[in-house]
Amino acid sequence: MPQSKRGVPFSGKRKKEQLQAKRQQKNQQNLQGSTSKKSDTHSQIKTDTETGIVLNLDTVSIHEQKKDLRNKYVLKFQTETKEELEKRKKESFEPVIPQPDNDLERGCDEFFPESISFPKRPSWEPNDDESAFDAKENRYFFEYCKSAIESTSFFDLNLETWRQLWRVTEKADILFVIVDIRFASVHFPPALYRYIVNELEKKMILVLNKIDLVPSSVVAAWKDYFSSEFPGISVVYFTSLPAYNLANPTASRMKGAKIRGSIKMAAEGALRVYQECEKIVEGKVDLSTWKELIMQQLKSDFVEELESIVSLEPESPQTQRKELYSDRILTIGAIGHPNVGKSSVLNALTGRKVVSVSKTPGHTKHFQTVNLTNTVKLLDCPGLVFPSKAPKNLQVLAGCYPISQLREPYSAIRFMAEHINIPSRLHLIHQSNEIEWSPYDICDAWAVKCGFRTRKGGKSDVYRAANKLLRAHLGGALGLYLRPPNYTSEQDHWQRHPLISEIEEIQALGERITEFNKEISEEESNEESDVNSDDEKMSEKVMQVENKYAALELDD
Repeated sequence: MPQSKRGVPFSGKRKKEQLQAKRQQKNQQNLQGSTSKKSDTHSQIKTDTETGIVLNLDTVSIHEQKKDLRNKYVLKFQTETKEELEKRKKESFEPVIPQPDNDLERGCDEFFPESISFPKRPSWEPNDDESAFDAKENRYFFEYCKSAIESTSFFDLNLETWRQLWRVTEKADILFVIVDIRFASVHFPPALYRYIVNELEKKMILVLNKIDLVPSSVVAAWKDYFSSEFPGISVVYFTSLPAYNLANPTASRMKGAKIRGSIKMAAEGALRVYQECEKIVEGKVDLSTWKELIMQQLKSDFVEELESIVSLEPESPQTQRKELYSDRILTIGAIGHPNVGKSSVLNALTGRKVVSVSKTPGHTKHFQTVNLTNTVKLLDCPGLVFPSKAPKNLQVLAGCYPISQLREPYSAIRFMAEHINIPSRLHLIHQSNEIEWSPYDICDAWAVKCGFRTRKGGKSDVYRAANKLLRAHLGGALGLYLRPPNYTSEQDHWQRHPLISEIEEIQALGERITEFNKEISEEESNEESDVNSDDEKMSEKVMQVENKYAALELDD
């Protein structure tokens, strides 16, 4: 048997030189690849960057990317300057000034003036081949970003994600625009409404999602607002997770208690979505199979196992509009900002977990197709942030900006503290024994209560505490939400609105859900009498929370 070659000693110095050589070689390859095909476009980018435009290749994906690149559709935003971050960090030590309730009344015109549009796909010319049209899209998108980036707030700077939106709007017969009702005016761009309804001449259904996280009177007011301000669209309520109101009160909502029965309960909203689609289609497509699927969900047991059995296949690029209801198939496209619950709505419409979901903005990474029935097809578009005037703190609270990448969370905490008495609600103790609270003081007190300490020095980890408060808000634990204009002055009217009972039924707060809770509790109590129960089994009980903030007082 041949003897192996004896190992040669390899010093740390030689290893370091080897790594440096590899790094230099990799940088040279990246530089050559970025100037290979679109040299003209890249020289324009370089010239514009030198003139002072805050735009570079790290923030805008202009160059051609490999098809197997993992972060091809990742959210990309303009980089904040150190001066802006330091200014906001200094402001975090200033006291919070409470604001009146009507300060939360924000309409769409405040965040989306008529002068603000969004990137649209350039028109296809007969003499354009694939490479020429790709270059045209790159040039157009760069010019748009260069002109809009200084006059708008943060918006998605990834061209590949916008291409997914263009494909969905071209292929779909009906467009679902899904918004989180807590920040409905932040999530609904009127320019998208005008583009779909007027230019594409397609029907739009506005889905007010997560209505179980706001009072029913606010839901009724938002529906009236959108129906009157944007004629021609259908507005439906939806909650992809009504079991927020049925979470176990003995488990901390900050940790995320296990919730059961969400698909079954969301079938109420799915039925209303089907009814709106049936009105629009007018018998041109057979939707009977879809209706039978929803009725089976309504008649099925309360608790339902979720299985991923529907295959998802990415679509090939398409640049031409198709005829409505081609091949007698209804194609529905789902559009919306990140973290509004698009994938959760599709799961509820199908009655099964067909699309993965996450609280992280931008979890859906690519264009996905779900065959609901033989005649109904759903398109799930990655979430992307439209250009707007919405301030950064509101974008964070609305779920548009990933909290994990947030470099300065205190301005968002300030907006929350201005409208919610966080210290009183969380029973915080001021660490300096002062009366006034600043955003930093709130995070410091919450860090002490949660036991968050830095590894170096053992100081209070205020950044981690702020991160947890923002995540608790996104989960609906703190109860912050915007109202439509004039809601406070007309609150009595909306509280007596005829639609309140219908809304509460979808919110899973009615008597029917209470009966389900009793049945589930009795079944689980019978099971516990036969088997020794442990803490994990107790945490899976479905019970109704009387005070949804009580769980915040529990330790992690």
